[in-house]
Amino acid sequence: MNVVAAKTLRRLPGNVGGRFFTTEDCDGCAYCASIAPDNFDYQKETNTYFVSRQPRTRAEEDYMLEALEDCPVDAICIESDGNGKVRE
Repeated sequence: MNVVAAKTLRRLPGNVGGRFFTTEDCDGCAYCASIAPDNFDYQKETNTYFVSRQPRTRAEEDYMLEALEDCPVDAICIESDGNGKVRE
């Protein structure tokens, strides 16, 4: 995983607040929603997926991390602990 400055990533506007988010790199492949369907939703107008709910359980967090690791276009990110950087 790369660590990059948060300001270099463009979050999609539909993301709910929290650590996980998707970026404009999303191509709408739906992989994330197949892994964590309770946490991602689809924006038809832009053909992108966004984080509609942050994980509430350890299992959901594990699914979100799996989606992040395996996203084919690296469009899912997680904010690291308060240092202004993100893992993608």
